[in-house]
Amino acid sequence: MSKKKVLIVEDEIIIAKDIQKCVEDLGYVVTGAVPTAREAFMKIEQRRPDLVLMDIMLQDGIDGVEAASQIRKKYDIPVIYLTAYADEKMIERAKITEPFGYLLKPFEDKELHINIEMAMYKHKLEKCLRESHQWLSTTINSIGDGVIATELTGRVIFINETAKSMTGWEGDSAIGRSANDIFNVTLGSKGSAKGDRFNLEKLSHKSVTALDNPVLTGLHGRQYHISGCTAAITDDLGVCYGKVIAFHDITERLQAEEAFNAQREKFISVLIHDLKTPLLAIKGYTRRYLAGKAATEEAKNEILHIIENAAADLLQIIEETSKSLKEKASLGKFNPVNVDFASIVSLVLRNCLPMVDSRGLTITINGMTPGDYQPQEDLTLTADPYQLKSMVENILSNAAKYARTSIKVEVSGDSSSIRFSVSDDGQGICPQYHDKIFDVYFQVPGSMKGTGLGLYSVKKAVTDHYGEIKLYSTVGSGTRFEIKLPRTPK
Repeated sequence: MSKKKVLIVEDEIIIAKDIQKCVEDLGYVVTGAVPTAREAFMKIEQRRPDLVLMDIMLQDGIDGVEAASQIRKKYDIPVIYLTAYADEKMIERAKITEPFGYLLKPFEDKELHINIEMAMYKHKLEKCLRESHQWLSTTINSIGDGVIATELTGRVIFINETAKSMTGWEGDSAIGRSANDIFNVTLGSKGSAKGDRFNLEKLSHKSVTALDNPVLTGLHGRQYHISGCTAAITDDLGVCYGKVIAFHDITERLQAEEAFNAQREKFISVLIHDLKTPLLAIKGYTRRYLAGKAATEEAKNEILHIIENAAADLLQIIEETSKSLKEKASLGKFNPVNVDFASIVSLVLRNCLPMVDSRGLTITINGMTPGDYQPQEDLTLTADPYQLKSMVENILSNAAKYARTSIKVEVSGDSSSIRFSVSDDGQGICPQYHDKIFDVYFQVPGSMKGTGLGLYSVKKAVTDHYGEIKLYSTVGSGTRFEIKLPRTPK
């Protein structure tokens, strides 16, 4: 083991030599014996000692107390004061520099030896404690959780960077203040009255206490939903001498859960709504078949073919839904292909006939009955067939619900777009609801009971295809929806 090195700062040459001999006899290496603080700094730079024996009364303008303070701050070397004076003012001034010893001249060799050994041991422990504190502080500041530590009185003695950011108390502004002021939290209803303010003093000194549905409001005004707890800081005997608060921001998680629940509810609602149309077609045509309205084999086969197509639509919806769930995708995912819009309209009209007939309505397309309709122009476009079919079904179903006697469908196209409109002679829609009619789950007060998803789905499909939809409605005269779809979406 290498010998410990000691620097002596003493302006009395005879005393300095005597101390040097004593130190060397004790088994230490003397790196130098200098009379001034400036020379001491130079010696430290040249050969770093493990300890400095410092005479308080130096004569070159920098006394031992000032020199010791600079050595501690710049070099982190323990200092033992040597002095022939023991007046209170000098002692008080020396105490501020946190010396590792204080020896009155003259002193015994044994006394010097004990002070040197204790100073080096104390410095080693202090260094380990400082490094441990730095390690712990860096670790706590690096984690994503907020951490606040307090004295038993509730005064803050530590707050990490996450807690500073969330509470809004930056720098050291929170140190020494009450944790109740820094940790401005309103608790939930579980286990306490709703709106209760957090109060550290009311919490147990011996247990971990979970915070109940807390909302943290920072000094900057921002609010966070948090999850966290408080715990007592105790010694080996179980005596509490402080508390710690640990918490983390769960605002985004709660928002994600809410969004997921809303999406799930919408997903289920849209699924049920989309399943309803083919089921109604199957039900309606089955009734027509059982009622004997299909007099010929050809009519019977046609009905069975329609039922088969409706069943195929059901299977497609189920398969699309299953695929969307597996891929965690939206039910209304956009998958464009070349589509004949006239064929889609014809298919939907045919599926809707039982519902239209049951309500005693007439329906025409471009002035013709659905059975006579033959498109006179090319009505192909690039579109998602699932969304397009759902759009036509929903807008026709809406018209069938409110029409008194008739529904008029018009389809046309030009070189760049397809135009599609549906008119009914129903009760009409009040102007005050025109801006809300396409909102999800919105239903006009007093209207027939539904899901509130039909026209929302229509608007979504139009938007996904970069199209336009317009509403014209007069109370007492009916409603007209006009849709324009580009042949090729952007």
